[in-house]
Amino acid sequence: MKPVALVTGMSGVVGSTAAPLLTSSFEVVALTGRRVLDLDCAQVPIELRAPRLGLAPRVFSQLAQRADVIVHMAGSVNYTTSPEDLHAVNEGGAAEVTALAEAARCPLVFVSTAFAERYAQAPREAEVGAVTHARPSFYHRSKAAADERVRQCGQPWSIVRPSVVMGDSLDGSMPELQNAHRIVSMLSAGLPAMFGHPDHLVDMVPRDYVAQAVHRLALDAVAGRALPPEFWATAGSAALTMRQWSEVIQRSLARAGNPIPPPLQLDPFSTRVTDYPGWDELRRSVRRGMATLYVSALALAAEPFPTSFPATGGQPGRPGFDNAFACSLFENDIDWMLRQSRTAQPSLR
Repeated sequence: MKPVALVTGMSGVVGSTAAPLLTSSFEVVALTGRRVLDLDCAQVPIELRAPRLGLAPRVFSQLAQRADVIVHMAGSVNYTTSPEDLHAVNEGGAAEVTALAEAARCPLVFVSTAFAERYAQAPREAEVGAVTHARPSFYHRSKAAADERVRQCGQPWSIVRPSVVMGDSLDGSMPELQNAHRIVSMLSAGLPAMFGHPDHLVDMVPRDYVAQAVHRLALDAVAGRALPPEFWATAGSAALTMRQWSEVIQRSLARAGNPIPPPLQLDPFSTRVTDYPGWDELRRSVRRGMATLYVSALALAAEPFPTSFPATGGQPGRPGFDNAFACSLFENDIDWMLRQSRTAQPSLR
């Protein structure tokens, strides 16, 4: 018989990719939110912010008796919600899932973020005022608090730390557009600049690489192998600089028949969002989008993250996960975006 895995977040960017891997190796019980999954597995609705995940004591106990491992990938990544809501879902959910793992006496694999400790930029974020309500640091702080809850677990645990998750490594596919796609769309529509220090690193990793790491850790957990306290699902020293990132965007747009001049790169630590060229003439929705990208760029830095991926990039026969390979992965991501009908050029003014 397959071991039983209780899994949250199977409808997310990473979870939807991890789902077929997990269901192939485990008898999965999906702990779901409001969305019914199109998966052939048992599904139990939960509420992350509620005691015992909103489950009746009997159901909570039954799940604990069945579980061989818990994989927790659910949470809120909403940069515009309040810090109270983020902590209720992310920290509170982690606390309740940790309690379930302790009741089950089973290991816990938790998907956090590589940016969990990067919330010192909060005062700079506040400078955008009401132009955007996005505050990435609130999210980062809530994930750091969630990490601390997991570290207190009395059972074996491992925290997975993905950086910016991009499309599938093979074809760049993604269930929904991300910030990187919005930047490409705006530049292709004629915006002259992007926020980010040219030497700061844009660490991105394909979603299937993160899913494979989660799957492997879950397998190791039920096999009784020691779990690493942290698995850094990142490009590490192979990450692109913002300068390289811009160059990849230019090459991709040129191949697609829409060449653009090299965009200005505005360091958010030495400029204000309103310093953007032609700021007052931009549509309100475009200003809001640029302000969101501005506060997101504040989390970037010149020092690389650690990485737990092997030199092959995690897949036999693949090129080494070096800087050139990271460039090709990002090109896949952009090429997928450019093929989507959803990427009609925005009206800027």
